[in-house]
Amino acid sequence: MISPAASLHSGDKAGAAGPAADLARLAQRLQLWLADHPRDAQAWQLLAGAYALQNQGLRALRAEAEARLAQLDLAGALDRLKAAQSRLRQGHSGAGSAEYIEASIIDTRYRQIESRLKEQAQQR
Repeated sequence: MISPAASLHSGDKAGAAGPAADLARLAQRLQLWLADHPRDAQAWQLLAGAYALQNQGLRALRAEAEARLAQLDLAGALDRLKAAQSRLRQGHSGAGSAEYIEASIIDTRYRQIESRLKEQAQQR
């Protein structure tokens, strides 16, 4: 399977609708790629960058957390998720169902990773 970043430029219409459309298309392809390759840290970083450029800071922070998790940096992943939760509390994210869903995912992933960290600490 071709990587999403490479496939973005292989289409004959890439760039025709402008940079915003290219970023949205890249983000969509990265999401599809990551559904099958959740441990691809580089793809998560690319997705975080695409979200940041689209002013989707909450999604960017979660993608950064997933990149850290893919690198087995559990503490780093928790740090990024804490930053996302802080952003939510401070009201720096937009309203709407998409943000609510993203907040729910962030909270769930935080609990999952926190639990894994506690298990690791108990094994030491």
